[in-house]
Amino acid sequence: MSWAFTILGVVVVGVLALLATMRGIHRAQDELAHYRLSVRFWALLAALGIALMFGFAYPIEASGLLHTDAGLVSVLLMSVLPAVVTFAGLRNAITLALAHRRRRRALASGTPIAARVVDRTRRALAHDLMAVTVEADLPEAGHGSDLAYRSSDAERVRTRRFVETCPTDHWARFEPGARVMLRYDPADPGTYAVLLFPV
Repeated sequence: MSWAFTILGVVVVGVLALLATMRGIHRAQDELAHYRLSVRFWALLAALGIALMFGFAYPIEASGLLHTDAGLVSVLLMSVLPAVVTFAGLRNAITLALAHRRRRRALASGTPIAARVVDRTRRALAHDLMAVTVEADLPEAGHGSDLAYRSSDAERVRTRRFVETCPTDHWARFEPGARVMLRYDPADPGTYAVLLFPV
């Protein structure tokens, strides 16, 4: 029965770690810390799913369930939930980690600009993640090269859309039509970050 206590211990430790991370997420008011903790939460969830699958492997093998067709089907059915948890955790952790890396570059040296929310949708097959589409009017490249005697054309801008990936905790804040702040790299508009917290 030592395997039962091992599995119970894994569950308790995993749940406590998840709860502590969730508390950190709700307290975070820093853009980078919020994403870092969100990545940690989903990675922990995936690790818990993997740990449970390995934890149950020994008692299942010891019981001989894998040596009969009925037992094999039962094992496969029992594996569905941990496999789904692991898949969702890994997918969300990787998605948020990629967004976090892009955002870190934009927040470090990006130019702030006002933007407006165009759309918000929940990401397909990614529980608790959403895609926020914003529009911003960016100055045209080369706009600053006008000769001094020419009047500057304030309308020389182009509207560009940016799609941000973030946790659905911020669903209410990104209602279509809402004004938000965006940081982007003028030399590389693919490096951007929609600010989650009002400045």
